[in-house]
Amino acid sequence: MTISAATTKSESKALDANSTEQPAPRKVRIVSLFSGAGGLEIAACRTGRVEAIVSTDSNATFLSTLERNMPTHFPEVRHKAVVADARELTGDTLKSMLGSAPDIVMGGPPCDDYTRFGRRLGFSGDKGPLIFEFLRIIEELQPACFIFENVPNLVQQFRCVFEKFLTQCAAIAFHTQWMLLKASDYGAPTQRTRVFVVGWKSATSNQAFRFPAPTHSNPSTLELSIHTGVHLQPYRFVRDVLADLPDVKTAAAALFLNHTGRNHRAETVEHMKTIPIGKQIKQSFRYRAPWDGLTQSLTAGLDDSTKSHIHPYYHREMSVREYARLHMFPDTWFFSGTHHNGIKQVANSIPIPLGQAVLAAVVSCSLGIERTRDITGRPAHLP
Repeated sequence: MTISAATTKSESKALDANSTEQPAPRKVRIVSLFSGAGGLEIAACRTGRVEAIVSTDSNATFLSTLERNMPTHFPEVRHKAVVADARELTGDTLKSMLGSAPDIVMGGPPCDDYTRFGRRLGFSGDKGPLIFEFLRIIEELQPACFIFENVPNLVQQFRCVFEKFLTQCAAIAFHTQWMLLKASDYGAPTQRTRVFVVGWKSATSNQAFRFPAPTHSNPSTLELSIHTGVHLQPYRFVRDVLADLPDVKTAAAALFLNHTGRNHRAETVEHMKTIPIGKQIKQSFRYRAPWDGLTQSLTAGLDDSTKSHIHPYYHREMSVREYARLHMFPDTWFFSGTHHNGIKQVANSIPIPLGQAVLAAVVSCSLGIERTRDITGRPAHLP
């Protein structure tokens, strides 16, 4: 509104007080640890409430995926990346890159030593202690909130380590809530389950926060949910995300990023032919995903190789793009490196719908606590 030179100071204040214009909603700044392919970055940016993100990972190839995709997918978000082992990172370095202390720190430390599919070395493994490096960085950064995710076996077989983690959260003055969340409940066609811990510096924020309610359910239980007043969508199955992808051996496959296959030995192909749809062979640990159902949690094999799920109908391992579809990455998200690199990046990621649900709940609570006020000092939603 333009105010003439002749307008008095009192008139100016009155005009301002009657203005209906509201300041632009505040956005959050985020530090992402153990970023990988950027599943949590996508989830956060899709809230539309992110100003800046600093992403970190020890794997330069994985981090290059983020550096390539963030400017084209989320040009409005200021993004920086640093390749570094979490044990070498300091809060001062991250604050300098971000330009301030972060509102949110998020990440899923490597689960190799805790997953039931690994060696299960726990805290004594090389990567097991990294969950406490995550907390060290939290203490140095002092964000308003943190989001931690890991495999459910951390709260099962390694419950003592998990309880130590929660105790340490309290020791650095963070109030926490945790929950096991299933990706299928939020629209991803996978059985993947993850434990999430959300920590708040403010007790008020912790009391206000609620984990997101499921949005999807098994089709066989939908009628029951409707009768109870809960309206859920049916699970998204493997066929729902793979049906329109051409086989990697056809010319049409070139239209999709990262949609190429591996060259299997003849005896490997013959073995794959013996594996029923939706079943796993114990001798080889080979698993064929179902078509009308949820796939098992994605795996990537050992550090120096990969062994991904077999396609429901083709006698081959899935492509990186097929894996990415199962975690609901956009088709325009390019994965850097080799086929092996891409499979590992997707298998290590959070399914996007699950990440979106959690980030939306956290960002909404974080910004909601700071109640937007108009220039009279009253909460904006009041008359």
